[in-house]
Amino acid sequence: MSADAIKLNELVGGMAAGLVQDGLLHPLDTMRARLDVGVVNDPQRLAALRAQGPGAALLSEARSVLAADGLRGIYRGYGFCLATSAPCNAAYFGAYSTVRRQISDGSPLHDAACGLVAEATASILWTPVDVVKQRLQVGAPGLKTSEVVRAACSASGGITGLWRGYLAGLATWGPFSSIYFMTYEALLARFVGPREAQAGDNLLCGLAAGSVAALSTQPLDCAKTRIQVGAVPPDARLIPTMMDIWRREGGRALWRGAAARALWLAPGCGITITVFARVSAAFEDTLNR
Repeated sequence: MSADAIKLNELVGGMAAGLVQDGLLHPLDTMRARLDVGVVNDPQRLAALRAQGPGAALLSEARSVLAADGLRGIYRGYGFCLATSAPCNAAYFGAYSTVRRQISDGSPLHDAACGLVAEATASILWTPVDVVKQRLQVGAPGLKTSEVVRAACSASGGITGLWRGYLAGLATWGPFSSIYFMTYEALLARFVGPREAQAGDNLLCGLAAGSVAALSTQPLDCAKTRIQVGAVPPDARLIPTMMDIWRREGGRALWRGAAARALWLAPGCGITITVFARVSAAFEDTLNR
């Protein structure tokens, strides 16, 4: 099969993977964003959440959102996310697979580098999607996508506001992707070896790798989310924002969204890598007929 066919095969697999993940796990992403951001300028709620661990905070936030806005509340931003998921994931998995074919010799550091390149490429598309999606998730009920886009642009002096937090996002998701793919490929090599990986192998290795990467980068994600939704000053940077959260709200605040993040990303990683592998293989078979 030609190189062009391989690329098309991987793009289709990435599109399918993203659509399946978002369809199943968007509510957990909403809880993660709200827990990372929702206590800003709300001392009473901050005091209540300080006494809770990540799991208790997740359940408390879910009950609060459902009581105030029903199922619509936990699916805020879902339509926009669904419409943009396919091209973002196609870019992500396509870039990873292409770079890995070119540079990786199977070593953990090479796999980590491939994950970082994939994230840097896909984040060009993902950053504006994240900015809009997260503003919808933490905003007031009934907020429209057009209103969010205008607010993001006006807050940062134009359309570049949609790319606010690109570097912060890359500083968060870059390490995530590096840790994820390095762990995933190492687990496949350890437990699957030279035989062809089955769906169960992809799922379990993806779940484990996603858990490790999600928890490792949670404090970075907390600060990144606040930057992207405009909960901190426009010139805020990632590490100073993390330190400010630690100083004003305590170290536990950086981990408040950890349970939601892990429950969102771990199964998400398992599902996406499984769907990506199965769909790309099926599409390859179709092209070869």
